[in-house]
Amino acid sequence: MPRLLNLFRLSFCLLTSVVTSLNATPPNVILIMTDDQGYGDFGVHGNNLINTPHLDQLARESASMSDFYVSPVCSPTRANLMTGRYNYRTGVVDTFKGRSMMHSTETTIAEVLADAGYATGIFGKWHLGDNYPLRASDQGFQETYLHRGGGLGQPSEPIENKRRYTNPVLFHNNQQIETRGYCTDLFFEAAARFINQAVDQEKPFFTYIATNAPHSPFHDVPQALYEKYRAMDRSPIMRDKTDDQDTVARIFAMIENVDTNMGFLLDQLDRRDIARDTIVIYLNDNGPNGDRFTGPFRGQKNRVFEGGIRSPLWVRWPAHLDAGTTSDRVAAHYDIMPTILDATGVSKPRGLELDGRSLLP
Repeated sequence: MPRLLNLFRLSFCLLTSVVTSLNATPPNVILIMTDDQGYGDFGVHGNNLINTPHLDQLARESASMSDFYVSPVCSPTRANLMTGRYNYRTGVVDTFKGRSMMHSTETTIAEVLADAGYATGIFGKWHLGDNYPLRASDQGFQETYLHRGGGLGQPSEPIENKRRYTNPVLFHNNQQIETRGYCTDLFFEAAARFINQAVDQEKPFFTYIATNAPHSPFHDVPQALYEKYRAMDRSPIMRDKTDDQDTVARIFAMIENVDTNMGFLLDQLDRRDIARDTIVIYLNDNGPNGDRFTGPFRGQKNRVFEGGIRSPLWVRWPAHLDAGTTSDRVAAHYDIMPTILDATGVSKPRGLELDGRSLLP
């Protein structure tokens, strides 16, 4: 009889464990990466000219890695980010002439999370291949809302777009579409619609927002913000005093527009009452696209000095991470995928070799 009782107790404990696991709600994940925004393009990093209140607030509400690194150019960073593997393993070694086409055999974080029941969506820039079987839709993203190649205003865009950032020609689930609005606004609005749909369907979501701002060209930027920064003296935050101050005004206008959209996105999480269990991750893809303020570091995009490869890493997850927690352990872009898997409790596929490690501890 005691043996039977113990067996019953063991069975009950196992059943309770299974039910608890099934009822546990996995966290949502939002991964945001801007294009050519430098380490010094934030108020919280000592830039006293740029207006980034929502990003500064995100930094204060997040746990962060103070020594976090990316590649000096964008496609290699994106390959590391999506696979948790050194970009050289993935076939991505640069940004042009076929060197930004990731092997279709690579397993992405989107594929792993989709297989685990997540709704997966990408909004903005992929830059790892525009054609089958290299597209984001072929690599685990169920919803795609993108421009082609490295950005608007590049040879990969439809010729009829004419380098527009406003009312651009984009691709929704691989179908070419006409749009109305500024590109960054459109990407965040599409991401918000995707998030709302996932919440309505009671599905956890993985939302990857990769803006093409503040990448060049700079002729088409939010006009009111441009006028605001053009009226300022930008020389105190420019390393090279002969650099074009008008270009810096345009870049700052694009960055403040990103910041405004971040405020919109975070408000959306509050309205849907999902902020506590949503992991928000923010980083840059490389250093700044110009020789401007990078805090205590030197360098810019394309260079391997600290200013060219250093990025913030802010992770806001109110349910599990204390705001203001900082680690000075050296970390990099290939650590993001294993960190997300660790945080969501999703197992790495058997046989998949990752170069990164989880930063969650």
